[in-house]
Amino acid sequence: MRISIGGERVEVHDDLARALLAALRDEQLVKPPQASTFDDLTALVDCISRVTQRLTVIKELAMSRADATGSYSNRRALGMAAGMAPSQLGRVLEGHGLPRDRRAGGVDLAVAFRTTDDGQLHPDPEADIDGLPSFTLPFNPARGVVEPTEFAGRELEFYYRPQVPIAVADLGRTAGYTLRPEQGPIACLTEQVFDALFGDPRIDPTRPNGR
Repeated sequence: MRISIGGERVEVHDDLARALLAALRDEQLVKPPQASTFDDLTALVDCISRVTQRLTVIKELAMSRADATGSYSNRRALGMAAGMAPSQLGRVLEGHGLPRDRRAGGVDLAVAFRTTDDGQLHPDPEADIDGLPSFTLPFNPARGVVEPTEFAGRELEFYYRPQVPIAVADLGRTAGYTLRPEQGPIACLTEQVFDALFGDPRIDPTRPNGR
């Protein structure tokens, strides 16, 4: 079955297309697949797995950005929308650098980084990072999510401000993209650090909404 998305026509497994349509219509009845052979059913399972993985990533990014819109965002409403218990919601948000319990503090906010091969600091001056804790991490962004700059594949030392309150962290469009060293804090990125690493993603950087 061919479906049209944003003017682009895509070939989709018949059973998956019907399931997507039912989900978008919020139909409660789940109909079994019409495919019957082993190969067809296996292909359906593979296709659903790939779609589910990508939707899960987008779902978590949307959740983290919604929570970062303010220090008093409604986590109860967010959990209901996500179909998650408070404990599960807390684990997901914590995985994106957001506090599981707001009473415990804020986020670790990466404000600058230094290239270890040449020692150059980006984007803050030395005076602004004096005394800040840091961690070293190779910059290996996920493919297909962003277009990294010349820093991809290089080892960088990131400087961060620990436990910055959400209300003043001003994560904006960077909420949801976090750095996860094997040992150390999970750090959210300021927009300045994000843009230095990936380039400004807005169509027109001179305008606030990018258009």
